[in-house]
Amino acid sequence: MKKTKINFIEAAMKYREVTIVFTLLLMAFGLYAVFTMPRSEDPEITVRKGLVVAAYPGADELQVEQQLTEKIEQYLFSFEEVKKDETISDTKAGQVVITVELNENVKDTDRFWATLQNGLNTTFRMNYTLPNGIVGPIVNSNFGDVVAQMITVSAPGRSYAE
Repeated sequence: MKKTKINFIEAAMKYREVTIVFTLLLMAFGLYAVFTMPRSEDPEITVRKGLVVAAYPGADELQVEQQLTEKIEQYLFSFEEVKKDETISDTKAGQVVITVELNENVKDTDRFWATLQNGLNTTFRMNYTLPNGIVGPIVNSNFGDVVAQMITVSAPGRSYAE
């Protein structure tokens, strides 16, 4: 029994009808995809990260960590929507910035961030003893807006190419 090697180019030349039908099908599927794909000038981007920022003026790093960061983290981790392993705290003298990432199952991220800010303003302040002079905590989750800027350099006597 002899094995024959199929040469696709020879087969395409021999059976032109199959090649033409296959090409027309590819073009039809391509046109269908172009006309049915969703389009948006400013696409909706779901960002699952947000910042919780608080300031404690005059406090050193250890004081901020003990009196502010640990309490905010404890409150944040009470929410099942928060990814605990992806949440990062950056404590410096006088301030704390906590990067919070949400789980994939959170559908309405704007609603969660609003709930979190409201909870930090009410429940958090009532249930946790905070030192005087703390500014915040404030939730910043507005990273989805896309901004483009075009910068050009020009000079008198120079062409655009130069």
